[in-house]
Amino acid sequence: MATLLLIYYGHRGGMAVSDLEQTLRLDLKEIQRNSLKRPALVILQGQPLGLTINLDRDHTIIGRGSKADVVLIDEVSSRLHAEIIRFDTEDKCSEYYVNDLGSTNGTYLNGSRIKTEQLLQDGDKIKIGSYLMKFALLDEFEAEFQERLHHMTLRDELTGLRSRRSLFADLDRVVKQVAMQPVPQPVAVLMMDLDFFKKVNDGRGHLVGSNTIKEVGRIIRDMVGSADLAARYGGEEYCAYALCPRDEGFALAERIRKEVEAYQFSASPTDASLTMRVTISLGLACFPQDGVSALDLIQKADLALYRAKRAGRNRTCVYDSVLDQPDQSYQGVDAQAIMYGPAESQ
Repeated sequence: MATLLLIYYGHRGGMAVSDLEQTLRLDLKEIQRNSLKRPALVILQGQPLGLTINLDRDHTIIGRGSKADVVLIDEVSSRLHAEIIRFDTEDKCSEYYVNDLGSTNGTYLNGSRIKTEQLLQDGDKIKIGSYLMKFALLDEFEAEFQERLHHMTLRDELTGLRSRRSLFADLDRVVKQVAMQPVPQPVAVLMMDLDFFKKVNDGRGHLVGSNTIKEVGRIIRDMVGSADLAARYGGEEYCAYALCPRDEGFALAERIRKEVEAYQFSASPTDASLTMRVTISLGLACFPQDGVSALDLIQKADLALYRAKRAGRNRTCVYDSVLDQPDQSYQGVDAQAIMYGPAESQ
């Protein structure tokens, strides 16, 4: 059968012009949309990475204390460490200065410790504690781009859950907050891993595998109540936390396990009638019984997960200091990987 190709021909000086030769007219209003530059700080090193902070105040205080306008999750910075000052000139322009507030470890501008107020230029780097920030003048398009980059560091693209790095930073903040309470609120941390997942990828293909990881992420999100409380830790592994005691944490883990076990996952990207079952193993550790830091809790939960795998999989194990002693085959949790891991699992 012959194929009919339709080509629209316009006219240019009496000559026919195909669609492929036509020039599209762009809407200049969209191109010129709000080109005004706005001052901001962009976090280049520290949590949350990539965050853009608009400098719309006369004074913006930076530090780790609760009274700061920009609160840093950082033990090296002072409570009220530095400030960004806006000064409006007579010609209706604004200048921005960085000033140290008598901090213990100093404030650095482009690598040099400052002693007095310093005028900021577009692109200047400010070092406060372990944080590195860039002073930038951003138009609307640049600000939107920075916001998208920031979102990418917070969320796993496949599951919509938090990134590993983002969840760890949040858990670290929560644990430090509850630790300061007169009667610390308990926190349950879950480490989870799909069982024999390599068989799914090898037998059903990576498209089915990715869909399975996505669906399990949805189940975990629904069980814990929010995508902000769970993360894709890497590959087919997940991590979550809840503000609850050990018994409630165990009940939550069991609900996740049973829901995954009962769910009929798609086994084919083309045939909706083909389904399969998968199972998940879980490890649980709790604050303050099992650890007093976010990293410690994740490590203990991972040890409990390791025991669940060795004990036959498809079960929840609660951390036990006697039973959960690492052996030679246990790889352990890499602290650097949690906080600064590769892009695909950060």
